Amino acid sequence: MTQKTSACIALVILLLTGLSLGGFDLAGESKSKNLSMSDLTNLGLESHIENAVPNADAPQAAATDAGTELAIYSDQAPPATDLGKMLSTDISASTPRYIYYDGNYLGWNDFSATFPGNSPGLWIERAAGWSWYATLPLGGWTRELMYVPAPSPLTMYEIYPSEYVMSYYLGSINPGYYYIWFYADTPGRHRNVFATNNSYSNTIIIDVYSPLPPRPTPLSPREQCEQNPQCSWVNEQCYCRGFYPDNPEKEKCEQNPQCDWVNERCYCRGIPPDPEREKCEQNPTCNWANGRCLCTGFIPNDNLEKQRCEQNPTCNWADNQCLCTGLNPPVPEPGPTPEPAPSPNPAKESCEQNPSCQWSGSKCYCMGLGKSNSGDLDAVENLGATVNLGSNANEA
Repeated sequence: MTQKTSACIALVILLLTGLSLGGFDLAGESKSKNLSMSDLTNLGLESHIENAVPNADAPQAAATDAGTELAIYSDQAPPATDLGKMLSTDISASTPRYIYYDGNYLGWNDFSATFPGNSPGLWIERAAGWSWYATLPLGGWTRELMYVPAPSPLTMYEIYPSEYVMSYYLGSINPGYYYIWFYADTPGRHRNVFATNNSYSNTIIIDVYSPLPPRPTPLSPREQCEQNPQCSWVNEQCYCRGFYPDNPEKEKCEQNPQCDWVNERCYCRGIPPDPEREKCEQNPTCNWANGRCLCTGFIPNDNLEKQRCEQNPTCNWADNQCLCTGLNPPVPEPGPTPEPAPSPNPAKESCEQNPSCQWSGSKCYCMGLGKSNSGDLDAVENLGATVNLGSNANEA
């Protein structure tokens, strides 16, 4: 026998052993054995199982996905001490919310009043409650609930999708509720039923589906970056060096020894700060781009400068500035009307040139005996009167 033939035989034996593991992890023990459908006919179970689909409210064809009837399951195996045996439970201490019977999901009180206490029962755990039908992914573990009405030896029967039958002897069991773990080992429709010494439980249906292969996990930005030999991941960003033909901005950037062209932008070191840019970036509604400050956001109506700008039809308010086109020379405001210049008065000028005279009103008044230069005869006469009065003061 060649080495290749031996390997093939070993593989076949391994596959057969895997198929015989059974959904209740009891295979390979004296408590389990293989049966055929004819054996179930002899036991009177065939007709009982054929009526299981409508009774369990299950679809005619086996489900190929979870649907809405997914069992509560785990992809991790239970403790080894809990496998292959019935686990007693105090149902009254933790009553189910809903339990299926006779085509309806009933609350525990209604179920207790309806379900006959002398009949064995079997259910599978779903989010909606304990049911007679559920879907389960391949490799999943779920619980089944069993009710035993009287002390009796129990045998569980599992009919596989290929009509392959496994029976598991569970021993002599006392009355009560029990859990037992079920393992989804084969895709397709599984039917489970158990027998006491004088009756059969209802049949439950489990559609085991093969889940879709897992979707490939999308690459993170860093992984995508590092796959490109022209790129490097630095400070949580991807910086790439590449060739961009006919790009004057790139060429200008690379001519500066303080600058590097990365991701189609020019990054420079040692450049003095730009006050205009700093002012722009301090405004939360503005961004500095391409050497300009681009702002978005709401400018309040009480901005007088903005209002004044918008009143001018040749101006527009943009980026917190008033940008105008055309020439609008200011109109000068009218000033006060100048007073007319006074006309010349020769008599007054002649009077004021004499230090002993004074011009008052429209006449020249002089003191002393000097000759008047005013040329005003009335003024000379008055002056003489004034002089004579001063010279005859003693007589008076």
